[in-house]
Amino acid sequence: MDGPFMTMTRHEPVGVCGQIIPWNFPLLMQAWKLGPALACGCTVVMKPAEQTPLTALYIASLIKEVGFPPGVVNIVPGYGPTAGGAISAHPNVDKVAFTGSTEVGHIIMETAGKTNLKRVTLELGGKSPCIVFSDADLDDAVQQAHDYLFFNHGQCCCAGSRTFVEESIYDEFVKKSVEKASKKKVGDPFDKNTDQGPQVDKDQFDKILDLIDSGKKEGAKLECGGKQVGDKGYFVEPTVFTDVSDDMRIAKEEIFGPVMQIMKFK
Repeated sequence: MDGPFMTMTRHEPVGVCGQIIPWNFPLLMQAWKLGPALACGCTVVMKPAEQTPLTALYIASLIKEVGFPPGVVNIVPGYGPTAGGAISAHPNVDKVAFTGSTEVGHIIMETAGKTNLKRVTLELGGKSPCIVFSDADLDDAVQQAHDYLFFNHGQCCCAGSRTFVEESIYDEFVKKSVEKASKKKVGDPFDKNTDQGPQVDKDQFDKILDLIDSGKKEGAKLECGGKQVGDKGYFVEPTVFTDVSDDMRIAKEEIFGPVMQIMKFK
């Protein structure tokens, strides 16, 4: 359209950003949330996970030490329904960013919609596939699939938690995967020889064992693991299931633990 018009795009800070982070990578998640918001000129109200608040509080002390103006970064420890709920519902929060479970993501989006329609960014759970074809380097594929699943004790939202293996190499892949999982040393995470430490808390520990039990009941074959390690702490044996079908809970639900499911395809 001709005429005395000017069109421009103006980049402005969103405003107050509420940020709710999980417990599995507390420092990394804090950095991912703080960095972009602060770089764009926003202020932050952050709730760390109740299981891992100390990392966030220490970073807050460093933020104060280097001279951030008061009120730019605010760390609010607490529980999800109270502290997290307040951030999601508050009319003066312009955006909420959440990393965590799909269940809580639903609640945050609903709360934001019922209040001031604040912007919402959600990074939720997953059930990512790892697909191995017959022409793959088998030893490398076994190692990669193992690392995708067992990294950080399986407590990773992008874990390759459904391993699909082509039929012609399935049996050999399973054999090598079971051998590798069975050799993992579970114990004190501060011991340099330990491969896998405990799960984060009793709730997560109980959830993992319940899903393992469901796999056995629904007909999957338990190749190794499947139990608590010792009688103290929240240690779970590295576990491998085969003969897993798509309708089983372990194939559909995010386990968030050291439980590998190997499925066959043609």
